[in-house]
Amino acid sequence: MSNGTRWTAVGVLLVINILANVVLNGTWYEIAVSALTGAGILALVVHFFVRGRSEQ
Repeated sequence: MSNGTRWTAVGVLLVINILANVVLNGTWYEIAVSALTGAGILALVVHFFVRGRSEQ
């Protein structure tokens, strides 16, 4: 996965997380969406530090 693709995915997940927090404020869906997008962002950042740096 290229760095551009990785950071684009992080940006998209972050926007989804922010929109979910605004639109679904105070519902269980907000918690689920925030947890899933947060886990996705964390996975991409960990992937960058573990594998991405070795590719360069």
